[in-house]
Amino acid sequence: MPLTSNTKPFGLRQITLVPLPSGTAVVLPAAQTLSFKESLTSGELRGDDATQAVAAYLDEVEWTIEAGGLSFDAIKVLTGRTIAATGTTPNQKNTILARAGDTYPYFKIYGKVINDDGSDIHCLIYKAKLTDGLEGEWKDGEFFIQSGSGIAVDNGTKLYELIHNETATTVPAS
Repeated sequence: MPLTSNTKPFGLRQITLVPLPSGTAVVLPAAQTLSFKESLTSGELRGDDATQAVAAYLDEVEWTIEAGGLSFDAIKVLTGRTIAATGTTPNQKNTILARAGDTYPYFKIYGKVINDDGSDIHCLIYKAKLTDGLEGEWKDGEFFIQSGSGIAVDNGTKLYELIHNETATTVPAS
């Protein structure tokens, strides 16, 4: 039986970040939000006191991610910074150092959502960059939520894809 085109995605099962041009994929802990919005470039031709024509084309995608916990590996993918591991048990520590003038790399974002029929919906954003900085807040009695947002551009063949998979168990690595 073919997959239905009328899907009913529910929740968010996983967000995976992959450095570009290559690198180790990082699954965000406790994925909470993956949102995207198409950004269009458009214009109108006016004349004779009326709109005569409208043009619009897809230019980029604005995206946002949120996940519970603090993932140093995710910060590494999002910012291109390194993790300095020092010490030995029981005095180990990991440090990420931020400097003014740091430049951010491109990476892929893969989101996995379950569908009401047990299949999967995947959102793949192929060339994303953090443009609004990392964000988080420590509060009494609450877990830390790590978030970031940015823009995705076309990678030369595609900007993003929504994929409906019948039996996928992991986010596709295309």
